[in-house]
Amino acid sequence: MIPEKPIVFSPTLAATLGLEEAILLQILQECASHSEHVVSSGFTWTTVSGQRLLDLSPFWNEQDIGRLTASLHEKGLLLVGGGAFTATQDFRFAFNEQTSSDRSAAPSQSAPQPTTKAHSAKPMGNSWQPSEDSLRQLSQLGVTSEFARQQVPQFVAYWRDRNVPRHSWDSKYIKEVWRQWQQAETASYRKNKQQPITGEWQPSQDAMDILCKQGAINLNFIEDAIPEFILYWRGTGEASSTWDSKFVQHVRRQWQFFNGMMNQDKSPQIITGSWQPNESVYDVLRMANIERDFAERLIPEFVLYWQENGSAQCSWSTKFLQYVKRQWARHSQPQTTGNNYGKQQGSDSAGRIRDRSIIDALSDRSWAS
Repeated sequence: MIPEKPIVFSPTLAATLGLEEAILLQILQECASHSEHVVSSGFTWTTVSGQRLLDLSPFWNEQDIGRLTASLHEKGLLLVGGGAFTATQDFRFAFNEQTSSDRSAAPSQSAPQPTTKAHSAKPMGNSWQPSEDSLRQLSQLGVTSEFARQQVPQFVAYWRDRNVPRHSWDSKYIKEVWRQWQQAETASYRKNKQQPITGEWQPSQDAMDILCKQGAINLNFIEDAIPEFILYWRGTGEASSTWDSKFVQHVRRQWQFFNGMMNQDKSPQIITGSWQPNESVYDVLRMANIERDFAERLIPEFVLYWQENGSAQCSWSTKFLQYVKRQWARHSQPQTTGNNYGKQQGSDSAGRIRDRSIIDALSDRSWAS
């Protein structure tokens, strides 16, 4: 079932360095254990052929090992001699830990006694501080010295309360600070991605494809929803990194009500003087954060224009909904020029019925009929 020797690696190390880095580190450790060493400048160097390293890790190619050895080197765990890894050359490496004088000296006939005695497990002391070596290792992982020292008081207080003895508080400290650093970096990255919406914001092509192709929502309907969406969220001042998803949800909710209105009207009819929009219109407007009073004030001029026009429509409610949404965008952004929504509407009532490009644009929207 398992024809080769399994690769055993530390889950904690994998969580700290990355899964691939932890596996490669274990493979290199195996190579170092079964190869001759050369001690130089206080480090124990091992040489292994590039092809041998590839044979020991058939799930990687030459570029993968080159990338991972560079990653371990950048993190300060691996020293590389003789250049980057290639399959055609020997790979010379050493682990970034000083070799003691006892190990570098020639072995005697009798086995030497360990130079360092094992420390007994002790609970956390009141005045505990991380060693310089711990701070150096954290620095190699990218953790700033200031951040590492800021974690000391809460680390000491936490373990003092639990009164748990440990052989090495430094190793526990390194793992805890590294975990806190990763969480802080993740939170900072998310915060930096959050931006307030701008007046020039447009949904991405992916969002448009979701709405148009997958949701079968009319493109004109989507475009009409953009100004109101921008106006609302600019008013709240909220920052977000998911404006596209918010917009997709916004349009989908409105489209459901809109389809319901279109299905209620079948045959084209001329508008009457007593016409009133379907109540569903106000539901859609409410979702778009458009005031009902604003829409009701537009009914007389809308009816008057289409009575004079004489056109018949299948759904006057959808036609009115489109008109209100575009007027709301113009009303809320008086400084906007007429590239998309026509010339600025004046306060003169005579100009509000005929002399406006907004009506021309509205009548061109045959999709709503």
